[in-house]
Amino acid sequence: MQHPLHQPLYNTTLALLAALTLLAAGTHTAHAAEHFCGQTSAHPIDKALAAAAERSGGVTVDLRDAQSAAYAAWDKELNRVYAQALKAAGPTRRDALRAAQRAWLAFDTAQGQWDAMLHADQGTSAALNIAGAALERRRARVCDLSRDLQSLKDSE
Repeated sequence: MQHPLHQPLYNTTLALLAALTLLAAGTHTAHAAEHFCGQTSAHPIDKALAAAAERSGGVTVDLRDAQSAAYAAWDKELNRVYAQALKAAGPTRRDALRAAQRAWLAFDTAQGQWDAMLHADQGTSAALNIAGAALERRRARVCDLSRDLQSLKDSE
C-alpha cells in the first residue's frame, strides 16, 4: 500500500509514463508540443527531446539517454542566459542576481536529493522520474532568467 502523500506523485508518474509511451508510439504529447515560456512554439531542446523519445521506442535506457542529452542542453542554455542576464544587470544589480542564482542552485541540489528519495521505490521508472524533475527545473529556470533578461533589456 502506498503512503497517501505518494498518490499524487504516483499519478504523475503514471501520466509521465503514459505520455512517454504515446510519444514512443508517434503521438505528440502536451510537453512535446508545449510552447516554451510564452513563446509561440516549442523550444528546440524540447523538440529534440520529443524526437529522441519517439525514436526510443519506449526503451527506458534510450529514454534516459534522451533526458540526459536534454538536461545537458538545458544546462548549457541556463548558463548562456544567466551570463547574458549578469551582463544586462549591470554593476548595481549583479550581486543580487548572483545571490539569487546561488540560492536557486542550492534549492536545485536539495530538491534533487528529495526527488531521489521520493522516487527511490519506483523501480526502473525512478531514473526517468528523477531525471525528468531535474530537467523540468532547468527548463523553468531558463524561462525565469529569460524573462528577467527581457525585463532588464526593456528597462534600458
